[in-house]
Amino acid sequence: MAAIEFPAELTRKIEETGPVDLMVGITGPVGEDLCAKSASLNGVAARTMIAYAGTGESEPLACSAQALQLIAYPLRASVNSFALWTDVADAQRYILELAAAWGARACLIIHNDLAALTPETVRALATPVLDGQCDLVMPVYSHGKYDGLITNCLLAPMSRALFGRRLRYPLSFELCASGQMAAEIVRGRSTHNENGDRLLWAANRVAMQNGQIGQAAVNVEHTIQTGDLDISAILTELAGSLFQEVETYAAQWQHVRGSQPVARFGNGVVLKQDAHPVDPRSMIESFVLGSRNLEELWRLVLPPATMLDLRRMARMDPASFRMPDALWARIVYDFALAHRMRRVSRSHVLGALTPLYLGWVASYTQEVGSATAEDADRRIEQLARAFEEQKPYFVSRWRWPERVS
Repeated sequence: MAAIEFPAELTRKIEETGPVDLMVGITGPVGEDLCAKSASLNGVAARTMIAYAGTGESEPLACSAQALQLIAYPLRASVNSFALWTDVADAQRYILELAAAWGARACLIIHNDLAALTPETVRALATPVLDGQCDLVMPVYSHGKYDGLITNCLLAPMSRALFGRRLRYPLSFELCASGQMAAEIVRGRSTHNENGDRLLWAANRVAMQNGQIGQAAVNVEHTIQTGDLDISAILTELAGSLFQEVETYAAQWQHVRGSQPVARFGNGVVLKQDAHPVDPRSMIESFVLGSRNLEELWRLVLPPATMLDLRRMARMDPASFRMPDALWARIVYDFALAHRMRRVSRSHVLGALTPLYLGWVASYTQEVGSATAEDADRRIEQLARAFEEQKPYFVSRWRWPERVS
């Protein structure tokens, strides 16, 4: 990936200021409250630079704390309708490049809602990197049993099985990388999928570099506005990006065996006890409708044994509706393979995954309806192990895609 060309004013600032201990980058526009909230960074590092996205229409922000400096970086306009993730990824890449150019010892990236800009969160994410314990620290957000299901059932278990690190949030709004690793993360081969720029899978990149990865429990909740995006569009963007990452780095992940735990920091994950169970009936109906309307496309993606299992599920009584973990793992792997093979357009492949995802969610919600958040976490761990157990199936299908099993 070619290095970003910084504006002349920013380049001059880098030369004049010299290396910093901590670069804190904000992935989007901010308000005046950034200055007040930045006080939480006092004492974390001797010299801290705060980079925020500037629009060129407002006066530069200034901070009264002597150890803190603020600098604006240029904000790129949205290029597609999936701005929620691609714009964040663009900003993350820019900030990592900026930190590498500035010679920062550590680069902390924070979402522009500033929910993570608290003393506890800043220290939890940045201190292990500044102390040399980790090359990368990822967050574990406070969550309930129904939060982040796309991450829990697809992004995290697939990343864990393929790249070998047990992370709860491999794709997140926050992260902290060492200055040296920041340059490595953005140096990866640049390719594009049909939806535009890929998202930034920093943990997967660091795992392939054999870097030290940790995760820190942070009591942060982001309230993200998805606008008019429906579940199919969200799943298409997130799964499509991971599937592209899987294709790009196939030579590496095929040799990874098992998974490794990562170092843990922070005071423990805050689990929310969800008060109300989820009614799965509409999701089951979507699955059954998909099994009728998408059977022809599913047969192009999935082997006969899987199709037989799905037909049985479509005939189940809703109260006993279940999707086994191994079946769901193989479905995800087969869709990743179909994404690579391009026998059907990628948009159609990813769209056809949605009813199957809703089938898994319906099954999961019925299993954990009366469970505690702790029990649900153990249930997600069980699913992650199933993805690892089914990895040989994926490797075999990847190497010999014509083989029907």
